[in-house]
Amino acid sequence: MKKMNWIKVSALTFFLAVFMAACSNREPRAEVVSVSIMPLQYFVDRLTGEALEVNVMVPEGASHGTYSPTARQMQKLSDSGIYFRFGYLGYEQAFIRRLGELNPELVEVDLSSQVELIRGEAVVHGDHVHEGGIDPHVWMSPKAVLSLMPAIRESLAEVFPQHREAIHKNYPAFVGEIEMLHQEMLKVTQQMQQKRFLIFHPALSYLARDYGLEQVSIEHEGKEPSPAQLSRLIADARAEEIPVIFIQEEYDKRNAELVASETGAALVGINPLSYDWMQEMNRLMEAFKRYFQ
Repeated sequence: MKKMNWIKVSALTFFLAVFMAACSNREPRAEVVSVSIMPLQYFVDRLTGEALEVNVMVPEGASHGTYSPTARQMQKLSDSGIYFRFGYLGYEQAFIRRLGELNPELVEVDLSSQVELIRGEAVVHGDHVHEGGIDPHVWMSPKAVLSLMPAIRESLAEVFPQHREAIHKNYPAFVGEIEMLHQEMLKVTQQMQQKRFLIFHPALSYLARDYGLEQVSIEHEGKEPSPAQLSRLIADARAEEIPVIFIQEEYDKRNAELVASETGAALVGINPLSYDWMQEMNRLMEAFKRYFQ
């Protein structure tokens, strides 16, 4: 019996030694960054010079409220050194508790902590809920994005020190572009004679707050408007001569088209989940120049 126990202990010791040796010789973690949405991939790519693989959890054209990441995306998340999130997107609320199980060493960076959040009562936005009434669309304001960049820079440099020099080299030029965009947006919005705009789904709350505008949502508490609500909306838009209705690509355009036809407002498509964040912000600013001045 004692001999059998000795054999078991010896075998266990052997396997532990082999395991520890394997761990010490293990390849370093893959250079993978996970992000919640594509604009965050753009930020990471610009800072790193596209040196890192970026795993995007919600692809362009999908709803961040209902999208379920694929097995491959979850595996990439497990392989990642860092995960940038906003914390209040619908899909994040659904699986955020599993992150520790997937990768206990994963560095999580909640970028919403860098911004003064727009809060209210819990809001149901059609296919998803904004917990605690917190609007998650922080990235749709250049001013807000400026406040995110130091955290993104420092987190990337800490997790991937081999790219620290490139990150710090790329940072001033990129942030300089965002600052120029911010200043131009200030100039354009200050010259706008009409400060109100219509939008189907309220994705421009931070932009409106930061640049002195007023966003009027066609959705009512996250739902399609009733005929009575739609009638009042059309009457108000006519009276105030609101020139534009913004609508995201993934939403049904029928109500927005009805309001546009009844008021004469232009229907302008926007894509908050576009990879090329800078281009999307410039397109939005050009719409303000064209229709509001």
